Amino acid sequence: MGSVIDVTDSSFPGTVEQSKITALAVFGAVWSDVCRALDPVLADVANEYDRRLVVAKVDIDDEPQTTKRYDITSIPTLHVFKGGKIVGTWIGPANKARVVSLVTPHL
Repeated sequence: MGSVIDVTDSSFPGTVEQSKITALAVFGAVWSDVCRALDPVLADVANEYDRRLVVAKVDIDDEPQTTKRYDITSIPTLHVFKGGKIVGTWIGPANKARVVSLVTPHL
């Protein structure tokens, strides 16, 4: 059963950039209603695409280095990584269909 992984500035490279499978990095904040509304969607996607997709959450307040490195200015921001490179991006509210359509071409 897949799950959403909370990543830090130090764990982001190994968990997301160097992942052997496609990774979805979700930049957000606990104080954001839009980001919190995305949590059950991410849990569903992580479970459905277990072993094919890493779903990683980055708290922009707690992890400033990664946030700055990827120039995150709006939340939520979803970046799809494959082979260490960003291959897809979505900024703003998203439902499950939107998230699935973002990641499936890269699985």
